[in-house]
Amino acid sequence: MATRGRGARAKGANFERALAKIITNGTGIEARRGLAQTRGGGAEVSDVEMPLVHIEAKRHKRCNIKAAMRQAVNDSEANGKIPVVITKDDRQDILVTMKIDDWLPFLKCYFQENVQNSTEDSKTISTDT
Repeated sequence: MATRGRGARAKGANFERALAKIITNGTGIEARRGLAQTRGGGAEVSDVEMPLVHIEAKRHKRCNIKAAMRQAVNDSEANGKIPVVITKDDRQDILVTMKIDDWLPFLKCYFQENVQNSTEDSKTISTDT
């Protein structure tokens, strides 16, 4: 069981690499593991580097989401990115946590791109019949 030391670091690093791949494959936005954290001390470097958001990734038996969010908020102040926490407890789904003021613009954009467009498409389809 990887709870301390090298095993825990490997578990976290593997999750960060997998997460970067999930993000890149799912969005087309390039994401990669933030390697500077292992070389330069770690502060202010996202666990997964990508535009706009500062990702704090945690993979544990039971993740402390609030502590991870505090860390993401503190670290993101230096780089001006939006703090996002992505966690995975053992044998559970991956979760994403954001502050609501940061999440609402994402929701609005998603709604405008997906829900309004599908509503307009359905109006077009129903008026053509």
